[in-house]
Order: sequence, then C-alpha cells, then structure tokens
Amino acid sequence: MDDFAGPTPQDQVSLYLEALELNMDPDQFRVLGALLQGAGQLYDSGMEQVDTAVDEEDEEFLTEDVMEEFLVIVGMLTTGRMDQQVVDIGGGITTVVTQDVATDPARMRELRTWAAEQRGLRDAEDDAGPDR
Repeated sequence: MDDFAGPTPQDQVSLYLEALELNMDPDQFRVLGALLQGAGQLYDSGMEQVDTAVDEEDEEFLTEDVMEEFLVIVGMLTTGRMDQQVVDIGGGITTVVTQDVATDPARMRELRTWAAEQRGLRDAEDDAGPDR
C-alpha cells in the first residue's frame, strides 16, 4: 500500500504562488500578498471583517486579475482543491466554484438567483437605515 500523502492545501498554494510570482507583475503580486495577509488575519482571529483595503498608491494594481487570483487562492485553502473556476454570479460579484458547478446551467442559475436575493435583502436593510 502506498503511504504517500498528497500535498496539503498550503503546499498547493505555495506552489501556485511561486508560479504566480514568476508570471505576475511584481506590484500586482505585492498587492495580492497584502490581500492574502488580510484574509489570514480574518481566519486567525475569527473576526467577521478585516480591512483589506490597499494603500492609495497601490489601488491601480488591484485589478480584476488580482482579485480573481485572490479568490482562487482562498478557494484552494478552504477546499483543498485546485480545480475551481472563478464565475460571475451577477451584480459585479464573482465567486469560486468547482468545475462541475461552473458547467451546470441549473446550478449556476440557482447561485445567481440566491445572490440576487441576498443583494435584495441587503439593499432593503440599507434603505431601512440605522433606525430599524
């Protein structure tokens, strides 16, 4: 019997980051690192929200590609899988799903409907204001 344990999610991310560093603009890679550091603080502290805003001089490097890579890496860390795909679920919101979900029109429709419902609830809460 083979006792080989596959790579951990952290190992997968380390390899992925090494490849990204070779192929990504250095400033974009630095901003991606800052986003990942903020996400790590969130995970480590159990906080509900961490300020992952980048410095004003770095905003130009916070591109859609950087955000997609961020989603891929967080997806790898949380699922241990590398076969995810970044998808748009409407309203400018992107998320990471498995390849099976990404290619299933019914499941994607369900996700987009759920996302629209959640946006509607948030909008209603925002409209109600702080005096609810």
